[in-house]
Amino acid sequence: MSRRLLATVAVLFLTASCKLPAGDPGGWTADTKGRTGLSKVPATDLGFVRHGNTVDWPAASDWVPPGSGLRALLPTADCVLALGDYQNGHRAVTANWTGPSTCDRLRLSPAPDRSGSSGDGPPDAVGGWPGGGISADAAIVQPDGTILAAASDGLSAYRNGQRQELARADLSTVGFEGNGSRSLVRGLARTNSGRIIVNADLTTSIGPPPAVLISGNGGRSLRRADLPAGPRSDSRQLLAVLAADGDTVVAIGYGWPRVGAWRSSDGGRTWEVSTIDGLPQHLMLTRLVRAGGQWLAFGAVDRTEAGEQDAPYVLTSADGLTWKPGGTTGMGAGRVSDVTVDQSGTVLVTGVIDDSRPGADDYCGVLWAGDGSAPWQRGELGCSDSPPQAITTLRDGRVLIAGNRDVWLRG
Repeated sequence: MSRRLLATVAVLFLTASCKLPAGDPGGWTADTKGRTGLSKVPATDLGFVRHGNTVDWPAASDWVPPGSGLRALLPTADCVLALGDYQNGHRAVTANWTGPSTCDRLRLSPAPDRSGSSGDGPPDAVGGWPGGGISADAAIVQPDGTILAAASDGLSAYRNGQRQELARADLSTVGFEGNGSRSLVRGLARTNSGRIIVNADLTTSIGPPPAVLISGNGGRSLRRADLPAGPRSDSRQLLAVLAADGDTVVAIGYGWPRVGAWRSSDGGRTWEVSTIDGLPQHLMLTRLVRAGGQWLAFGAVDRTEAGEQDAPYVLTSADGLTWKPGGTTGMGAGRVSDVTVDQSGTVLVTGVIDDSRPGADDYCGVLWAGDGSAPWQRGELGCSDSPPQAITTLRDGRVLIAGNRDVWLRG
């Protein structure tokens, strides 16, 4: 199997050997400079400080399989609530992490129970820790602090440790290679008026255009809304990314070289459609944000077949319907893992690349800062088995990056 990253919402890792000392900024050494042809700048030059080995490891063993671990950061009053999973020796179970107000470490909350047969342990143990916390395939923090979560069984709301079931829906399908089941939820957005839009892979046969699920009553019920037909309407349509700004909702389809772009200016009541042409082969869009008066979609072009590193890709749009390639000058190689917009309006993007040094068996993290038009500033986050998987802007304006072992914090 290729050592490339394999998922659209979580950065995937294989076992690694490179370790960085606590407090090391994760800069590059001279022997790696030639890999992308760019001058390597440590992330400290962009204001970030690395706190090494400060994230509770998401497994009972020393190995985390692809797709596991900390995957999303939700800002809370003190720090963040991180969502992901934990390998208990038998299977992946729900796991959450929380941090103190300093936000320089993340601890599993609840912590694994290692007492008796109910604890996590190796495969020959009985049971295994069942996990705990919020289970979600997509989640957002609402203005009142309530966490809205979408999963394969529908919507739920979490506040002060209490879970409230909202609309129920079967958003699952048979798992890969017929094993178990997997969720169809791909994204979640909320408009200023409180309407909720769920991006789920609802199109299960050839022909229909994409559809979303919409709630106009705070998530208590969901209705299906078929989007207008876009390009290639005779083939199966999927939405790659979806986001909201005010009461405007924008979505972009998956594929190449021609995909649909959809916009609703009234919270999902009515939709317009356009097409995006000339997209490169093997493009996967994974994030969509609004910043600086424009929409920016991020992804990467998989260049595995050419034996090259993946290349980041940016699309920009003023209105959410007419799109053009954005600037990638200064980005170099890397696959986008997550995106946030800080309080100044700067877009901060995390990414991961293979470490191609002789004998290396790990990944290297990268950070890009910019606006999608001018050249990007690039900062290096170092190489390890657990480079950055998620980034968010905290309520007090600080920016937090986290992987399965380390956090990077900018005050």
